[in-house]
Amino acid sequence: MATFLLEIGTEELPASFVPSALTQLRSLVDRALAEAGLTAEHLSTYGTPRRLAVRVDGLPAFQPDREEELKGPPARVAFGADGQPTPQGEGFARKAGVAIEALQVRPTEKGDVVFAVRKVAGRPTAAVLAEQIPGWIGSIEGPRLMRWSDGDLRFSRPIRWLVALLDEEVLPAQIEGVPAGRTSYGHRVLHPAGRVEIEAATDYPAVLEAAYVLADPVERRSEIVKQLDRKARELGAVVEVPEDLLAEVVHLVEWPTAVVGAFEEEFLNLPVAVIKTEMIAHQRYFPLHKPQDPEALLPRFITISNGDPRYAELISKGNGRVIRARLADGRFFFEEDRKRPLEAFLGKLEAVTFQENLGSVGDRVRRVETIADWLCGHLGLDGEQSALVARTAHLCKADLATQMVYEFPELQGLIGRDYARLDGEDPLVSAGIAEHYQPRNIDDELPKTLTGRVVGLADRFELLVGIFGLGLLPTGSSDPFALRRAALTVVRVGWDTGFELDLVQALEVTIALFEGKHLLQQPPALVLDQLTDWFAQRLHGLLVDQGGLDYDLVLAVLGNNDPAYTRRALVNLRALRLRLDALLAAREDGKLAQIYETAVRVARLADKFKFSDLSLDRFDLTLVAHPAEQALQCTTEEFARLCEVAEKQEDYTAILAALTRLTPVVSQFFDDVLVMVPDEKLRTNRLLLLAVIHNNVRRFFDVLQIVLPGG
Repeated sequence: MATFLLEIGTEELPASFVPSALTQLRSLVDRALAEAGLTAEHLSTYGTPRRLAVRVDGLPAFQPDREEELKGPPARVAFGADGQPTPQGEGFARKAGVAIEALQVRPTEKGDVVFAVRKVAGRPTAAVLAEQIPGWIGSIEGPRLMRWSDGDLRFSRPIRWLVALLDEEVLPAQIEGVPAGRTSYGHRVLHPAGRVEIEAATDYPAVLEAAYVLADPVERRSEIVKQLDRKARELGAVVEVPEDLLAEVVHLVEWPTAVVGAFEEEFLNLPVAVIKTEMIAHQRYFPLHKPQDPEALLPRFITISNGDPRYAELISKGNGRVIRARLADGRFFFEEDRKRPLEAFLGKLEAVTFQENLGSVGDRVRRVETIADWLCGHLGLDGEQSALVARTAHLCKADLATQMVYEFPELQGLIGRDYARLDGEDPLVSAGIAEHYQPRNIDDELPKTLTGRVVGLADRFELLVGIFGLGLLPTGSSDPFALRRAALTVVRVGWDTGFELDLVQALEVTIALFEGKHLLQQPPALVLDQLTDWFAQRLHGLLVDQGGLDYDLVLAVLGNNDPAYTRRALVNLRALRLRLDALLAAREDGKLAQIYETAVRVARLADKFKFSDLSLDRFDLTLVAHPAEQALQCTTEEFARLCEVAEKQEDYTAILAALTRLTPVVSQFFDDVLVMVPDEKLRTNRLLLLAVIHNNVRRFFDVLQIVLPGG
């Protein structure tokens, strides 16, 4: 079995490009092998700032032989009436490379047709791979691709060398005038000789490691983590290793070396968020803090160098100079900002445009305050809680006018929190200012404080209605206002807190606020319809795509192409989740099939007659003519009462349990009683029984969406 190696040598690649490019390269090679009928034992990818590579182990020397089928002329053209081949038939056989006797006649929609089946010998694997290489490289996509030669190829950075081997054989390939060979290059600094020769594809990782290149990103990551941990332990500290920073640094170095740096202790008087942002976001440094206290930063840090370890001290001093200059700038902004309280910055928000048709950030803050005030009443908060929420909403965007946030936009909310704390604001207010932005990304936590939760909800409602009201709905992957994340945050906060949040009413109140200020450019009803549909889509994605829950049960509580049902479902997010949990438990317990069969049997008739009754107040007892009818009437009354009580208690499991108890009674009713009788009064009376069951079930579950195994 053979081993294939392809290495694309480049100028320094952006760290963000490498992981995506390796994923694409793996997929391209894997698909090409499958299409060529080549099976492999293992496929590995390698990547550094200067190279992308793929190695395939366990390849056969040749493609397997295969049969190829060629369609020829109609049989009546290929053969005469006497069955002898015609010139056309003989010509087709020659072209196909088969004997005339080997031609096959098969019936088709257009009559009998001649076919030729020929065996095609497998090509050498080396030839198959060589011709694929340019296509693989040209198919790798990414942001800001460039041209660097006279050709049409666009790539992230200029390609300087190409290695293509099948075992020891160099494959005849080239890209933009760069021919394939066996020559690669080691570390720019640590391997002065530069060139390295790869004699065999299996030697690749070892040859590069000898030239101070760890080609495997997984191995490089592991080495970086080990070095960070070792240096931190030597200093009696704990190193903070943000995942995003680690992932980036892995693709910034080929031979990692951890280097400790330091800065003056006086800079620790700056807010922790400022110091960390300078180190992590701007310098790619890993902060150090005291054990057990992430907020107790030390005036030291660790960097991962790609340089010569012998010059670690020089590298450390250089890194220290850079961070000191950055922190000195931060201290200047901090001291300028602290000449006035946080609240004093509110006036400057009037000059900061949020969106040209929605006014200033100051206008936005006032809308958030109004929505937050309504939410306090809606959620039943007391006076003290409401006052804290109001203060948080008032100050939540004030730091956007500070010099610190102007210089470091990623600190919005965090600077507001720190400045509010220094101003002596209530801890719940200062925490809420930062938390109302959470989650800032997919890995971030939800807000923990009541103030952060309520103001965060108000902020998202204001944003969603404002942008939807202008008709600026996201399209495809474009979502400049992060409206998908805003909707998901509302849902997640609603579930996490257990708030009895009426999502539809919150949207209606916010829409009315915008309409009253003449800020809507779309009809209010349309905005509400679009937003409820938007939330339904986000909920479906959160539960099915991300949560892996049964799609049919999600539709059963959320509705499917039924806007009225979906709107009712969004009235109480907590109840929606509890209803879904009840259905999931019923499926787990094996009771869902019985529930489904009962509900569907009732719905088949009841759904055709649009009775809206939830009770038997209109039911005429004097028309009851059969014991099975009387039994169903009694059971239905009990079921309707139970549904009313269970809804107040949010006990949806009890509703499903009651529905299972209905099963034998419903079955007996359908066995013994004819519903669609000629007598209209009697028919209506019996349909009413079924309608009350159906309507009560559908208050909570659209059972018709459930899919049974094999269904």
